[in-house]
Amino acid sequence: MEKLLNKHFSSTLQNEIINHYNFVKTLDNKNEIYNAQFAYASVSFLCGVLGDYDSIVSAIYYPYLKCGVISLNDIKQKAGENIAKMLSNILKIEQINVNTKESTMDSVRQMFIALAEDIRVIILKLCIEATKLKNRDKLSEAERELFLKTVNEIYAPLSATIGVGFIKNYMENELFKYYKPEQYKKLTLQLNDYIDERKNQIELSVKKIREEARSSNINAEVYGRHKELYSIYKKMIWKDKDVSQVLDILAVRVLVDNIDECYAMLGKIHGIYPPIEHFKDYIAQPKQNGYQSLHTTVIVENGDPLEIQIRTRDMHKYAEYGFASHVAYKEHRKVNESDQKLNYIRSIMELYKKSSNEDLIDALKTDVYSDKIFVQTPNGKVIQFPEGANPIDFAYAIHTKVGHSCVGCKINGKLVPITTPLNNGDVVEIITNPNTKGPSRDWLKLCKCSSTRSKINSFFKKEMKEENIKKGKVMLDSFLKSKSISFSKLFTSENLEILYENFTFESLDDVYASIGYGGVTSAQIVAKLRDIEHKKQLAEEKPLVVIKEKQIKNNSKDKVSFLGFSNLLTKFAQCCNPLPGDSIIGYVSRGKGVTIHRGDCKSLKAYETDRLLDCEWNIKNADNFVGSITLICANTPNVLAQLSKRIGDMKINICGIYTKQISASETKITVQLNVKDKEELDNVIKRLEPLSFVIQIGRNS
Repeated sequence: MEKLLNKHFSSTLQNEIINHYNFVKTLDNKNEIYNAQFAYASVSFLCGVLGDYDSIVSAIYYPYLKCGVISLNDIKQKAGENIAKMLSNILKIEQINVNTKESTMDSVRQMFIALAEDIRVIILKLCIEATKLKNRDKLSEAERELFLKTVNEIYAPLSATIGVGFIKNYMENELFKYYKPEQYKKLTLQLNDYIDERKNQIELSVKKIREEARSSNINAEVYGRHKELYSIYKKMIWKDKDVSQVLDILAVRVLVDNIDECYAMLGKIHGIYPPIEHFKDYIAQPKQNGYQSLHTTVIVENGDPLEIQIRTRDMHKYAEYGFASHVAYKEHRKVNESDQKLNYIRSIMELYKKSSNEDLIDALKTDVYSDKIFVQTPNGKVIQFPEGANPIDFAYAIHTKVGHSCVGCKINGKLVPITTPLNNGDVVEIITNPNTKGPSRDWLKLCKCSSTRSKINSFFKKEMKEENIKKGKVMLDSFLKSKSISFSKLFTSENLEILYENFTFESLDDVYASIGYGGVTSAQIVAKLRDIEHKKQLAEEKPLVVIKEKQIKNNSKDKVSFLGFSNLLTKFAQCCNPLPGDSIIGYVSRGKGVTIHRGDCKSLKAYETDRLLDCEWNIKNADNFVGSITLICANTPNVLAQLSKRIGDMKINICGIYTKQISASETKITVQLNVKDKEELDNVIKRLEPLSFVIQIGRNS
């Protein structure tokens, strides 16, 4: 044990760890020798990935905890709260049901990370599984097959995800040896022969590169390395090549102190050996997982191609140990939980560059899927939900009919209310009754997922239309009465026709039904009708610049594309006049195509969410669109003249100007302009805003 710990820990910490190891070996247990060997092997793997004190001590106690000779509470008393917490999380992870064909392995791996809460727990778990893999012969044949399947589908990919290459390579090579023993044996012999034949050349290249570094006063570490056996096999299969055709089986690695020296060494190496076209700069453009290095392939003395990798020592540490490199530290201390919530992959490299090692520990201890939870069906299917989701959301995620007929649920085998918040790792079972009347309206307020809400709304809309019509009529009449609004003056046939088009209603009964099931409120309907009335009044006013209808309307043909759809009939909404550069969304009208709105258009709030389509601009060349702005101006002389001059100076064409006096001192002016995109219209607003008479200015919404 001392030899394992010598390079990683001070003598004080070594003694503490050894004391824990000696203590567990004294526990009365028939598997004493096996447990001690298991603990030792786990510690060996952890030292290989820079495991910290807490991880090492947790690995020592793990086999004894699993066989029941010591409890978590005893471990807490003996080793401390941190160790007990790590082992508790390990036990939670081990409760996940992975023996299912329904689960996607990606979801299961995410669930492992979410349950761990501390990235060190994942690293510890991987080392424990590597130890089990080493001792796989002690399992029965059935147990071994299931275990190896889990290693192949869960643990090896998880090792790759967090960049623990030492564990990943070990697992992949062992799986290769088990599943393809003949190929493994053959490739091992071929690789040994390949290395023997090129050993002298590698030594010569290493010597030359060291001399170049020394002559340039660069502190470089230079050595040869070979590609892992399974990686070679995959490349041979993928590219249909034999061993001699895989260029990067042997490579020389150069480690320096900083990035400038990386590029300096690249130049020096190209001065010794001619390069071929296989150069890759992963420093300027790191891989998605954060890997950085320079890769160049050169022709050496014997005529063979040789890959040379150049990186800083920090880059090498990250390449070898991945996220484990962030959690390795040598002093035993208590790690406080951090309040900072991190995006696991995207932020890790920025933290690596800017934060201290201690800050990184605290940051990585937070739940990396802090806004998500992962739960399972009784047969092991993993389903992901937003934080705060409950069994109602779970039921509808299984199937709409399951949601409609849900009358209760069990979480982890216990009956609980259907409003109980779900937690990571819960096993949820929905109790249904085919004779139930359907969901309660209260569920609309209780559910957390928009998809759940949409399915419940759909039920009330389709299954209970008559009831909704009656209820909606009462609600609308009550609202109109409370606001002293005349139904006959506002709900004219002309206004209703426009309302139907905007909301995709077909009749007044549809309006009542939508209000009844909660799809739209009485206030929204009345507000829209009033807006229609207002626009009619504007249209009746005489414009100061006469324009034709076809000049005002934007032509939407071929300017917008939809994910998964083509050749849709489209038009731009005149309520918000979207322009290229605006976030946009489409609304499917019944029989009238798709109306394109700005993403922030107020009208969208009243629309059915299941009729909204994601879309994006498809503008290849500049084209004129009509953008509309509204100004509230002080009633001063020459307002229109100054506006027209300022707009003309910008070379912008005015389509129309409408004015309406709204008080003794203020006038509302609507200006329609030919612009090419949002940026140009925003620039117009920016240029007009400083005018002394402008009180307020903005786009129509």
